[in-house]
Amino acid sequence: REGEDSLRRNMVLFLAFSDKPPSEVKSRGASGAKHNAILERQNNPNEFAVGLKNACCKEPLACCCTCICSFTGIPACYYRKKVLDTFGNGIEDYVCCQGFIPKTCCLDFPNMCQGSACGLCCEGCCCPIFSLSIARLHLMDAKQLHPDPTDYQIIQFSNCCQILSCFCDILAMFDESFEQLAEIIDCIADLITASVAGCMGAQITHEIKQTGTAPVPQSMTR
Repeated sequence: REGEDSLRRNMVLFLAFSDKPPSEVKSRGASGAKHNAILERQNNPNEFAVGLKNACCKEPLACCCTCICSFTGIPACYYRKKVLDTFGNGIEDYVCCQGFIPKTCCLDFPNMCQGSACGLCCEGCCCPIFSLSIARLHLMDAKQLHPDPTDYQIIQFSNCCQILSCFCDILAMFDESFEQLAEIIDCIADLITASVAGCMGAQITHEIKQTGTAPVPQSMTR
């Protein structure tokens, strides 16, 4: 317990971010409904066997492999399929983004690429970090898990770095003096994102190991 408290105190960079989920969702319609459903996961009765902050130490090999290859899409495809195989009927239960993204304009994501291995590969390779997050959300639904409070801080910190990176890139488009700064921030933000992805991969790996053989659900997650 003392070790965990010490680790929490030393995570200075994350202290500026809340360890609590948003209290409400501002979006409306189908998008708002989906976001509210995600927000409701904070009320799930179970917790991850290991939080993101400790996942690397629990599963160092999974963490390193996922981190190094995170932008290739290989870890995303692996973990998406691994969760589908462990908590469902495998690739047969696959749909684009596993139904977490609502229908948008003419794109009906909840009904796209059903049972398609090619669709899974395209999702993982085109949106590798997002697809890895989808695998984590799917796992949370399957096991009724809520995140560790520090998970919120780590993910918010990573997202904030990416937003800062985008902001610097936009500035560099109008002022060439920002180009080198933008490149440095891009590199730092990507390294942080890859590190968080590695922790997610380790967390998913450890949670599946703790699960053993899970019962097959009656219907796929939508």
